[in-house]
Amino acid sequence: MKDLTERQREVLEVIISSIEATGRFPSYRDIGRELGMSSPATVSQHIEALAAKGALRRDGELLLVDEALRRDRGIPIVGRVAAGAPIMAVEHLEGTLNLDRLKGRGRAHYAVRVEGESMVEAGIYDGDFAVVRHQPTAESGETVVAYLGEDQEATVKVFYKRGWGYELQPRNKEYEAIKVKKGDPHFRLGGKVTAVVRKLSSKRK
Repeated sequence: MKDLTERQREVLEVIISSIEATGRFPSYRDIGRELGMSSPATVSQHIEALAAKGALRRDGELLLVDEALRRDRGIPIVGRVAAGAPIMAVEHLEGTLNLDRLKGRGRAHYAVRVEGESMVEAGIYDGDFAVVRHQPTAESGETVVAYLGEDQEATVKVFYKRGWGYELQPRNKEYEAIKVKKGDPHFRLGGKVTAVVRKLSSKRK
């Protein structure tokens, strides 16, 4: 990693401390407020410099602290996905899951919190964490996280390729499949679900 300036180290320390204390990547305004920088654009310049020097790294649309520099350990929880009607995607760091013993875990993995009941027959319940391997494609029959519409609403469903496009099927008979026409500019796959983690406090009916 290239040498960081004193200011870049200060910005990085604010980011790492925020993740350690709150489980969240701080906003540019939070960083600026902590360090007395009034312009978010100035903060952005330091963030880009940290990324260029390897202290921060990009994983798809996410910006993460390099694992070698983090004092916490685990994969990032980056938001929520719906097991039901799609919900607004929230792609910010909410914490981490300690999954060092999960086979195949790597830098390309992240986790999302599941909301809803449309995947209960697949053993995915409201409040569970879906561990996702970031990839832009999937095979028919694989469980995926998908983003839909201009607002990039997120959902977890079983993915199928069709001649006319794609179908996202629930695993609950009370819910209907979501159909996506081929060439839809707002459809994308966030990745394949590789594991499900359940907390004891997860609610089930």
